[in-house]
Amino acid sequence: MNRLLSICFCAMMLATACNSSEEPKPQAIAKKVETVQPAAATVEQKVASITTIDWLKALEMNKAGALLIDVRTPAEVAKGMASASAMNVPLQEIPQRLSEIPKDKDLLIYCRSGKRSMAASKFLVENGYSRVFNIEGGILALPAKK
Repeated sequence: MNRLLSICFCAMMLATACNSSEEPKPQAIAKKVETVQPAAATVEQKVASITTIDWLKALEMNKAGALLIDVRTPAEVAKGMASASAMNVPLQEIPQRLSEIPKDKDLLIYCRSGKRSMAASKFLVENGYSRVFNIEGGILALPAKK
């Protein structure tokens, strides 16, 4: 009987503690994701952001000189790339190959569906890149060539 009361008491305390949490609920991913600036920053600094774009805008930017970066695996790339000019840097290799990625160009990041490219985009922004564009929907959203 005492054991049952102890278990009930612990369960009640746990439920009460969980319900009193004022943690913010996650929100839907916005079209523009910004990095977090340190709270203790005393000097105003420009915060780089990741802009999500569609393929039409990405292909237009690529024609104007922006660099397409495919972060899929070599096996996925073997099935086809968005453009012959795209650079393949698999997501897991980005930290080791950061020096190959120019900081002075607009970077158009894509993968299969958009999740890995967002992770790659965040990593690049965290490492000082300021012209980063994530292509929404990945290669699955690439319009068919006419």
